[in-house]
Amino acid sequence: MILLLELLAGMATAGILAWLFFTASADNIGKLEKLCRNNIAGIAYALPTALLCVPLAIPVSPDFLILWLYPLAVVLPILCFYHIDHYAARGVSFFLILLSYDAIHGVFEHHIAGGGIATIILLINGVAAIWLSAIPCTLRDIFRKAAVNKYWKYALSSYSAVMALLYLYIFIMMIIGVFVK
Repeated sequence: MILLLELLAGMATAGILAWLFFTASADNIGKLEKLCRNNIAGIAYALPTALLCVPLAIPVSPDFLILWLYPLAVVLPILCFYHIDHYAARGVSFFLILLSYDAIHGVFEHHIAGGGIATIILLINGVAAIWLSAIPCTLRDIFRKAAVNKYWKYALSSYSAVMALLYLYIFIMMIIGVFVK
């Protein structure tokens, strides 16, 4: 159930990114640059994502830390709201990393047709998200490229649209698989 919600959020995120890349221009580049640093959008992505990471962390955490995982998953994103720059870019990349991990797991667990190709695409997307989280100002630079170069605009919007369609495909196949069984 949580993976289905993640996939819906991933479709929305990829769709929004596709639209933002497609509409990027010299007129609205200032708004897009500010969006990368938006703390509200950052915490909207980081807080639920951190809470979703707790069940993944329990098996590998020391016993003394397990009691603190949920409180830390709430407190740390709130602290980051005040102390981290480019929080929206980091929050989105944090979400995309988790989504890639969970979607790959779901593809193999539910034996989705075309799972190998979907896994390769999701691995590439996960690596791109890790890269984006390491250098979050890159999202701002990508918006700048899309605003001035048609090749970048169409390539980035197409990539984001393909990711939205992939999340939709996985979502539909998982729904079909659940109801058919």
